[in-house]
Amino acid sequence: MIDLFTPHLPYKLSEQLTIEYNRRMSDINHFVFGTYDYYSPLKQDIETIKLLLAMSIFYKRVLTNFNSAVLFSSRINIVGGGTSIQLGTYELSTVVLNRMERTVIIFRKLMSKYSISVELFEYLETKEFLKNVRVYRDRLDRESNKDSNNG
Repeated sequence: MIDLFTPHLPYKLSEQLTIEYNRRMSDINHFVFGTYDYYSPLKQDIETIKLLLAMSIFYKRVLTNFNSAVLFSSRINIVGGGTSIQLGTYELSTVVLNRMERTVIIFRKLMSKYSISVELFEYLETKEFLKNVRVYRDRLDRESNKDSNNG
């Protein structure tokens, strides 16, 4: 599932994201399909969990950096009137920065469309991620039940 987010990334970064995704999926399978009663209700949502995990890794490892670069460069360009910024071996031109900003905006719209808050992506351990997913799923279930009772 992480492959949806990595085709245009540099190879090393793509490889790092894939390794993290596979490691965390191994943990998820252990918790969800193991003997952990708290996580077992998530079995039916494993495809959604895979997508949310891929989104969270992309968000944490790529988008937050894109957003920071865009914010930083806009401040520099406003103050100094520059046309690009050299960041390590990368030259961030206005065109590149606009693409980065557009990617961040599209991702945020996607999150908004599906009522995904940034808090879902705030975790260190995989079991924290699963707890966040469970809270997210329970919230969606409550909202769905509330809507069906009002309709």
